[in-house]
Amino acid sequence: MKFKKLTALLLSASMAVGLLAGCGGTPSNTETGTPSTGDPGTEATGSAASGESSLKGKRVRVVIGSTSTGGDSYMIADMVTRYLGEEMGFNGKVDAIGNAQALDTISKAKGDGTTIMMFHDMAFLSVLFGAVSEDYALENLTVGPRIGVNPGGCFVAKADAPYNNLNEAAQWLADNPGEELRVNIESGSASHLDFVVWYMWVQEQYGDEVASRIKALVGGTTDEKKQRLWDGNTDIIYADYSSCVEFTKEGVDAQLAMKLFDTCGNLEGSGVISMADDGITFNGEPFDFNKDFFMLFPKDMDEGILNEIAAAMQKVCENPDFQAEMAGLLYSAVTAEEADLEASRQFISDKRDIGQEIIDVAPGLDELT
Repeated sequence: MKFKKLTALLLSASMAVGLLAGCGGTPSNTETGTPSTGDPGTEATGSAASGESSLKGKRVRVVIGSTSTGGDSYMIADMVTRYLGEEMGFNGKVDAIGNAQALDTISKAKGDGTTIMMFHDMAFLSVLFGAVSEDYALENLTVGPRIGVNPGGCFVAKADAPYNNLNEAAQWLADNPGEELRVNIESGSASHLDFVVWYMWVQEQYGDEVASRIKALVGGTTDEKKQRLWDGNTDIIYADYSSCVEFTKEGVDAQLAMKLFDTCGNLEGSGVISMADDGITFNGEPFDFNKDFFMLFPKDMDEGILNEIAAAMQKVCENPDFQAEMAGLLYSAVTAEEADLEASRQFISDKRDIGQEIIDVAPGLDELT
């Protein structure tokens, strides 16, 4: 499978999902080639639900694969939970419990819709990388609708770093043979995937000697990674644009000042270069891997309730207030067609294939640390 498949998917999504719009979801245990279908949270009370739903008046727990309540995972899940709760009439609460615990929780939850996992690509990448058990593979869960996109995962360095992007960082290493670059990532995550793509690109462009001086530092919350950067214990971190942009503003303390570069996708309006525009490639194609957010449910999820949730999510996607709130944080709402249940499943399955293609040729963490 060629890497450019994801780009083709994005361009053809409207045509592809047109045939699927309005169709009911398939049973969650259908065996096909595609996947089967903490911290204090924020309450979302659905007092103005449109019509009846199986979840009306119920409490719904939304678990996310992050332990932070200040990052993109929490903010997107919180927005979706509020709007979906209003649409369906449930009281929703987001719990930031981390990827492994969230996957375990959703795999053991009742299939009645009162527990939902909302997260991004790390849900399947962590399985592919071996960071969590294959028990949590998508085939052992039920993939629900897509809920949003964040192209703003990016690399971050101190403002006085002698490079402004990943391309320049590689050249700086080549020009300074006694130097190393430490990059703080999270195992099994989108940051892990983006990092290994850059590492392999450096190998291709500059050879093993330069690439071998790029070292992965693994683990930590966004706040912990920022502190490591400020303390000089890492040279580059991977974080979300929204969690670091305040430190790029004029007047920020020089010791805290940062520069952001090489977003995972095209973050319009940010002024930050993307990995693709920086010339980073995989298999000769510009590398672009947005963080796509979607819902997960237990394998035995009730099909009727799942279809209700998917239909309600499509209505949320068309809500101009929701679209504006997402855009205000430089996130993107998906269209109602893209949130269609079958279209979502196909998209996530195809994206997982791309992740597998990269991981199959990527060096392991033992080599990178």
